[in-house]
Amino acid sequence: MQKIKDFIYYNRKDIVLVLIFIFLFTGYIIFSSGEKDYVDQVDIEIEDKDEETKEKESYENTVIIDIKGEIKSPGTYELDTEKRVMDAILEAGGLTSKADTKSVNLSEKLVDEMVIIIPSIEEEKEEVKQEVVNQKAQKDDKISINTAPLSLLITINGIGESKAKNIIAYREKNGKFKTIEEIKNVSGIGDSTFDKIKDFIKV
Repeated sequence: MQKIKDFIYYNRKDIVLVLIFIFLFTGYIIFSSGEKDYVDQVDIEIEDKDEETKEKESYENTVIIDIKGEIKSPGTYELDTEKRVMDAILEAGGLTSKADTKSVNLSEKLVDEMVIIIPSIEEEKEEVKQEVVNQKAQKDDKISINTAPLSLLITINGIGESKAKNIIAYREKNGKFKTIEEIKNVSGIGDSTFDKIKDFIKV
């Protein structure tokens, strides 16, 4: 035991240096290990952010559209924001033999949630036919100044209750109007009023 004490006493400086070295070396190992784990964690976080950025950019540069009607493969498609309606048609397999694109803007740029409907030739014909019917109906909707009651005459823009009563009094006294221009003979209805109502009246 005394020999051990003597050894320590005479070699205390060397022992202290050895202990310091062991302490520093151990600290270095621990620090290096922790630093490596930190660097690995940072690398993982950077990779995750890069992946999120790529996904976000990909999402922002695409749109989802719904194309239906006379198309070979109707449905929803995800396309680039720079694509146009004609690109969506091609993506959906192209047009059917019954398709009519006269009313479709093929050059229109796509937007998210856009609905593209390709009508058929028959649908286009029916739409044109309906438009003709509507135009005819508009002409037939004109109010007859010979038969319309007070309640209907006052709905004409520019004809109030007093003028409507004058119209009724005039036709009761002079008989039916032969032309719409004759209404200018009614008290209170001059050229300016006639110009306002001529497209809405008939005899």
